[in-house]
Amino acid sequence: RQTNFKEELGEDPFENALKILDSLDGAKKELRLRFKRLTNQEFLVFSTLYQLEEESKEIVTYKTIADKLSLTESSIRDYVGKLISKNIPIEKLKVNNKAVSLRISDNLKNVASLTTILQLRDL
Repeated sequence: RQTNFKEELGEDPFENALKILDSLDGAKKELRLRFKRLTNQEFLVFSTLYQLEEESKEIVTYKTIADKLSLTESSIRDYVGKLISKNIPIEKLKVNNKAVSLRISDNLKNVASLTTILQLRDL
């Protein structure tokens, strides 16, 4: 019987592919669960942040979102805090030691578009 080097090391490329696909399925399920746990209002704030960031290359602040949704900055701050506590990858950065800019993590954007997140949430 002939064996190749990879088989001897237990590195079957198909087995590796299955492991990777399983881990991707797990990640997709985790992502879906995170977004399904959000209230409609929390998801509205998240999706507004995502859209504003995609539409304009300007800094998105609590005020930007508050103006867009006709809510107070204080309520947006509360919603963003809740989103972060529910492990939604939002980054807060201080600009000029004053205003806080908000952005969706590049890691999330690389994995899922807003449309994909909406679809996952509806499953």
